Formats: sequence, structure tokens, C-alpha cells
Amino acid sequence: STLLGAVLAGLAAGSFAATPLLVRPERIVFRLALLQLATALAVPLAACALALGYRAEWLAPGDVYVSLILAFPPAFLMGMSYPMGLALWAARDATTGGVDARRAGDLNSVNLIGGIVGAVAGGFVVLPAFGTRAGLCILASMYLVSFFLLCRDGGWSRPRMALCAAAFGAFVAASLSVPNLIDAVTTRRYAAGEQLFWWKEGAQTTAAVRIRPSGRRLLYLDGLHQASDARDVVLMHRLIGHLPMALHPNPARAAVIGLGGGVTAGAVSQHHSVVDVIELSPSVVESAAWFSHVNYNVLRQPNVTLRIDDGRNFLLSRSGRYDVITADLIQPEHAGAGSLYSREYFRLVRRALAPGGLALQWIGDRPAHEYRLMVRTFLEVFPNSTLWAGGHLLVGSVRPPTFVRSAFARQLQYQPTRAALEDVGLGRFEQLIERYVAGPAELKALTGPGAVLTDDRPVVEYFKSLPDTGAARVDLAAFKGDVMRHVR
Repeated sequence: STLLGAVLAGLAAGSFAATPLLVRPERIVFRLALLQLATALAVPLAACALALGYRAEWLAPGDVYVSLILAFPPAFLMGMSYPMGLALWAARDATTGGVDARRAGDLNSVNLIGGIVGAVAGGFVVLPAFGTRAGLCILASMYLVSFFLLCRDGGWSRPRMALCAAAFGAFVAASLSVPNLIDAVTTRRYAAGEQLFWWKEGAQTTAAVRIRPSGRRLLYLDGLHQASDARDVVLMHRLIGHLPMALHPNPARAAVIGLGGGVTAGAVSQHHSVVDVIELSPSVVESAAWFSHVNYNVLRQPNVTLRIDDGRNFLLSRSGRYDVITADLIQPEHAGAGSLYSREYFRLVRRALAPGGLALQWIGDRPAHEYRLMVRTFLEVFPNSTLWAGGHLLVGSVRPPTFVRSAFARQLQYQPTRAALEDVGLGRFEQLIERYVAGPAELKALTGPGAVLTDDRPVVEYFKSLPDTGAARVDLAAFKGDVMRHVR
């Protein structure tokens, strides 16, 4: 909304500022050509200013700074250009003024169509093919067609040829100076000493793998930390994959929503099951190869099928049923993540489960209000839920929970499963049930009645508006249910 506001304000202010320049119609072509050249230069120069400001650690809020520096100047110049173009195309008479309504309508139609085509081409063609830096410069170079306006206005005189040459040289120099914008904008989020190892911009996500002096690799999606090969991070991601698979008596089919670094999906792949991994962004898929040393090279496993799709759309359109559905660790406060924590999403998951199926949901360590809100939402759809791993993981089921010792023993007969479970400390049934925290009755007493998360009220995305942001977490130290009532 801030970016859109800056663009609209720039267009309006530019149109207003252009009014005095329309007084002398005979100079409109020349002035329009100069504005177009200025717009071509404004785009790479604004990108350079954006990177400079972030590296200098200016204190302006990020979204405001990006909007004012990167979007407003070109939008202002575009706003100035439009009334001049309208005056040239739709004027009835250069001396008396006035506008031909039909021709004005034609120009507005072309302008609207161009806006639609540009938005689609920019997001789905230019950005994936060329990236932000090259894409901006390529699109800005289209304004250099104004050289022909100068020719029409007065021929190729030496002063005008010199002006064109100077503008072209300045544009090339500015374009070559534009840095890696994604890296420049997000540098402050990285630890000291981290170096960019690999990155890929896509229509959906920009994925970057960075490496620390210790050799640790970290995955960032749109500049936000998603995964790493640190031992504690790997263990949690593997537990998200292993726990529902180990608890289910016969997990023949499983689905993993979100690939990330591939560790969760890799853990699921080590069970004797058919696994569907649903990931929306091809750039994230490419990044998983850099974590093959901790994700069991998941995308090359013969029992794994990668589906490029939105997780909710996949569950909505899928006719088959799954014994286990789990999801990669996704931070609920990230923009758009609320759609994977809502009641509607959990209902889609429940519908896609086979009879006796299990759904796992990561909650993490959160302020009390957020924690209860998320658990309450999950309980509304899966009333027979159980809590595991120090309160970080929920396992939902439609039927009352039952954990079968003999079924777990059968799973251990498959050597890859046994080795993978032993690696995370789940090699024995006793170690598995030790991770149990509470059952349905305790969870309902903990959460109590209240609001739930829905698609139209994803309040965890707006966590700063919640009453206990930064407050103490839920104390689960004395919150221990009897797991043996579920063991068979």
C-alpha cells in the first residue's frame, strides 16, 4: 500500500507540475522528449540511491524509503509526460487548444492496456528472465526511444545529437552502477561475515543461500531467514517430518506443504511411503540442492514427487487422500503465511486426510496470546489433537489418538527409517512417546474459548497489534498429560 501510494502520488504530482509547461504547445515535443530521457535516467539512479541509503544505514523505515526513493521519482516524471502526450495526440488545434474526446479515450485505453501488459510481463517474464537489476535497466531503456521525438521536433542538429549522446552515455553508466538490489536492501538482516553464496530471483520468491565463516549455510527467502544446516535447526525440521510418520501405524502416502531447505521433506522421504512435496516457487526448488547434505538429497529420492503448486490449491483440487500431511516450518508473522494457519486451511488439510490420518502443525515458541490463538484454531478442526516436542508441535487427528507400539516396531524394520529416526533420537518407542506433552483435554483447558484465525482475520500476520507482543511465553513446565492412555 505504501508503494502504491507513492506511485499514485508521483503520477498526480507530476501531472499537476506539467500544467505550466502546456502553455506553449510548440515546445511540447521537445519537453516531452527531455522528460522521457530523464525518466530513463531516473530508474537506474533511483536504484543506486536505494542501495546507497541502505548501506549507509539511514534511519527511514524500509517500506517508506523504498517507495520514496525507488518509485516516486520515475512516477513523477511519468505523471508529467502523460498530459503532454495527451496534448500532442488529442489536441483539436495547436493554437486554440481543446481535446478531441475520442482520441483522448483511445490514448487512455492504450495507457490502461499497457499498464496491464506491463504488470504481467514484469512479474512473469522480465523478473524471472533477467532479475531485478537487469530488468529495471532493460525496461528503463525503452524510454530512450524519445531520441526520435527530438528528431521529429527539429532534425538531428549537432546540439541535439550531443544531447542524445550524453543522455545515452549517462544511462549506460548509471545502469552499470546499479548493484544487486536484493542483497543491498537486506544486508542489515545478515550476521557479520556472511557472504552471498547463491541466489535466484523468481516471480514468486527470491531465494538466497549465504555462507558464514564457519561454513554454515543459511537459506533466505525474500531476505527472511527460512532454514540453515545448523544442527539444532536441522533437528527441528526433521522432527516436523518424522513425528507424524512415526506416530501413524502405516503411513503409505504423505504430503509436505512447502519445500524450503528440503530438510522436513527429506525426513519424510526416509520412510517407506510415497511422498508429494508441494512448493510454489521454482527458485526455492533450486535452492534445496545446496542443502542436499542435510536433506537426504530429497528431490532425487525415488519415492518423492515434486509438485509446483500453491499448497492450499493443491489440497483443494486433490482427489487422493494422505495418511500424513505436514508442512515445512513457516513463520506465521510473514506476509501471506496466515493462509497456512487459518481455520479454512486446516479444514482443507482435514478433508485431504485418509481415515486415521495425521496432520502436523508447527507452532513454535510464541507469546501466550498468539500461542493460544493458534492452538485454539487447530483444535477447532482437529479436536483430538496432541502436543509434542516441548509444546512446539501439534499432531491433529479426526479419531481419538492411538499410538501403536508394534506398528512403530514394523517401521524400524526398514533400514533407512531406522537410521533416520536414530539420528534424531527417536530410535526407540520410549524415546518417541517421551516427546509427548499433552492431549486433547489439556489443550482445551489451556486455550479456553475465544477467537480463531480465519482467512479474513489473519491476525498473527499483524502481530504488533496483539495485546502481548513481546510478552512472556506460555509456561508448559508443569503441563504434562498421560501419554500411556493413548498407547496400544
